[in-house]
Amino acid sequence: MTDILLIGNLILLQDMLRDALNQEDDFNVVGVALDSKEAISLCETKRPDLILMDISTENSSTGIMQIGNIKKKYPEIKIIIMTNILDVTLIYQSQKSNIDSLVYTNIGKESLNKVIRTTMHGYSTYPNIKSNETAQKNILAKLTNKELELLITYSKLLDREQVAKVMDISQRTLNSHIASIYDKTGFDNLNKLVIYCVSNGFLTPQFENAYVKFVYPPLYIHC
Repeated sequence: MTDILLIGNLILLQDMLRDALNQEDDFNVVGVALDSKEAISLCETKRPDLILMDISTENSSTGIMQIGNIKKKYPEIKIIIMTNILDVTLIYQSQKSNIDSLVYTNIGKESLNKVIRTTMHGYSTYPNIKSNETAQKNILAKLTNKELELLITYSKLLDREQVAKVMDISQRTLNSHIASIYDKTGFDNLNKLVIYCVSNGFLTPQFENAYVKFVYPPLYIHC
């Protein structure tokens, strides 16, 4: 039996994960923490075998640092991070902090269960980072938060007018942001940019349901 501690401040998501995981005969959710600080005390009392942490709504650098501190204090606890953060450097930060595995929040239920089991058996799962220079360079790194929001929204809607309504901005402002995105990325078409970013792991569309399936960057598993 694998005792699991969930961390994340999205109560609905935590409830969904807890219910889904507890349906498995070999999983047992022993606690839920709102953030990594609260999780430290729960690790002392609950002694989980594995921590599953969603950092999609938490400052990624702070979250990685705090969960890394838990790893230092309790090296025997396996840690899996779930995220929809676009910055590919999050992968390197997680690996540097000895986080066992990292997956995107749109991972399917069965795939997540598999990652948990393989992680418990000593394997590490991370999104695949292509080795060529183009893939290693995150072309989204220079975008502002508003430009990233636009790109994420467009990746879900694929309609400029709808994007302007969702973001509550004028068409003129939208076009200004898009022009800036083109200038910073070297692309001149939003569809091509979204496809490129998804295929290289720079962009993962966000969903309200953590178990909605999407074609996400492939994972690699290693000892």
